[in-house]
Amino acid sequence: MPYLEDGTPVDIILNPLGVPSRMNVGQILETQLGWAAQKLGFRALCPVFDSIDENEIFDLMVEAGLPKDGKSQLYDGRTGEPHEQKTTVGQIYMLKLHHL
Repeated sequence: MPYLEDGTPVDIILNPLGVPSRMNVGQILETQLGWAAQKLGFRALCPVFDSIDENEIFDLMVEAGLPKDGKSQLYDGRTGEPHEQKTTVGQIYMLKLHHL
């Protein structure tokens, strides 16, 4: 699995085509807010339809010492070489559905 500059491995990789096709752009903002909250040591609770403004999320990213755009350099877990482009990373609540 890819890892961050500090050696932290990535747990889940999402297909970038799945975000716009499902019209779930809020997932990206949730990822950035989760990463900033983890670094600043608080839990972010955002009620549905009464959420945090995206500019507030960007401010929290800067306050946490993270890149404002939420992208970080990932490295190949097999070779150690950096990926060609920076990648959006963060913390998000993910639930795997078990279908019958």
